[in-house]
Amino acid sequence: MSFILFLILGIAAGACFPVQATINSRLASFAKNPLTASLIAFSVGSVVLFVLVVLFNFKSFFTMDTSVSPLIFIGGPITGVLYNVANIILFSKIGAMITTIITITGQMVMGMLIDHFGLLGMPVSEISANRLVGISIMLVAIFLFQKSKVQGSSEESISKKWLLIGVIAGTFPPLQAAFNGQLRVATQSVLLSTFLSFFIGAIILVLILLLVEKRIDIPRVDTVGEKLPWWLYVGGLFGIVIVGGNILVIHTLGSIITTIVFILGQLVMATLIDRMGVFGLQKRKIMPMQYASIGMIVFALFLV
Repeated sequence: MSFILFLILGIAAGACFPVQATINSRLASFAKNPLTASLIAFSVGSVVLFVLVVLFNFKSFFTMDTSVSPLIFIGGPITGVLYNVANIILFSKIGAMITTIITITGQMVMGMLIDHFGLLGMPVSEISANRLVGISIMLVAIFLFQKSKVQGSSEESISKKWLLIGVIAGTFPPLQAAFNGQLRVATQSVLLSTFLSFFIGAIILVLILLLVEKRIDIPRVDTVGEKLPWWLYVGGLFGIVIVGGNILVIHTLGSIITTIVFILGQLVMATLIDRMGVFGLQKRKIMPMQYASIGMIVFALFLV
């Protein structure tokens, strides 16, 4: 029963990916660059998580193991920042659905490598026949999903540059999950490890912005002078679910299954975002093959 609960949590966390990226990409459209939108998300998440740690697990600040490699503390924040910024750029260039699809390839490859070789302290889980079949079905489903998307779109073909960036960006979530899983072990606290991931990520973004822009400008009004809606600033709250969910489930499900359930959540939510046109985005027609592809991914999950 607990395994099913972890699956549900993983799907829910994955569903937050396109929501966060969509909100942040909208905010970035009013900022000078995507780094500012990412900083706001990481800062909001840091503040909320700090309050939660103080209220519910304050002693964890004094009991964490600081003798571990510094990479354990900065690996998750760095990969999280890279993925967040890349997603903001990709969502603004090619939309929620296609961004989700192309990043999946990178997630699958990195998830398999981490599991197969036991990278970053993860338990070794070599690829079995069932897992190979399941992964193959999933890749076919992704191909069909992408093909139906292209056939049902009147937009111009996507530049190979964005496809390559999307695949590379897709390698970051499994790495982030593995690093943060190690951080959870060092801190013995899901709340503290999630807070540190956000807080260190925010510091990294502040340093980059000060180095590049010399200042930090928080957007407050749109192009016509109207005050921006409050929901543009809460992308970090969804990030808490993403990072916290990763930390909770990866040691139970393993890297590859965690990646798959996250992908399922991403595809379902990205489909809803495109279909309903939420957050001010243009509505896009969903092809029947796309629904069939999601069903194939669910079947692949059970095989894996």
